[in-house]
Amino acid sequence: MTVKPLLKKSLSVFLTTAVFLTYSMVTLASTPAVAGELTVSGIAGAESFVSINGEAVKSSRSVFFPAVITTPENASATISFGKAGAIRVEPGTTTSVNFDGRNVTANLSNGTVKVLASETGVAVAMPDGSAKTVPAGETATAGRAQDDDDDDNGGAAWWLWALVFGGAAAGMIIGATYNSNEVRLGGNSTVVSPVR
Repeated sequence: MTVKPLLKKSLSVFLTTAVFLTYSMVTLASTPAVAGELTVSGIAGAESFVSINGEAVKSSRSVFFPAVITTPENASATISFGKAGAIRVEPGTTTSVNFDGRNVTANLSNGTVKVLASETGVAVAMPDGSAKTVPAGETATAGRAQDDDDDDNGGAAWWLWALVFGGAAAGMIIGATYNSNEVRLGGNSTVVSPVR
């Protein structure tokens, strides 16, 4: 009589352990799919498509990585990676893009890729075999990286900040050296104080 309950309990323990181990292994083995959001821009009035892994796609689509993105001459593709940033694949470009959840990399075959936003920059491999890290606001064009900022030659943005900081520094110096206890009315006249 005592063998039957013992057999039932041990069978229950073994089955529970088997189910637990099976499901935990499946969960640990799966890697989360990393995706970005695609926005296609093109000529006004025309329906624009780009090619992802050989398939023609429109805007508002999720892109799973790695992905080969090809843009025609009349459309560009912007891919948003959430907090990791965004890139724009310019018209007439073929590039392979990979995203691991934190870092974005691109293998540029031809054309231009512009980094719209990124904290760490985008690692871009060029057709000649070289690799560059392209920061936000700059582009990589089939063999070269170029800066798109307007202040390359000391433009207006630099001078504006110099004037703001210079004015603030002058205001602090004048405020620190101004003696507020001494009041002069009418130039060098003598001021008589009622309290002495």
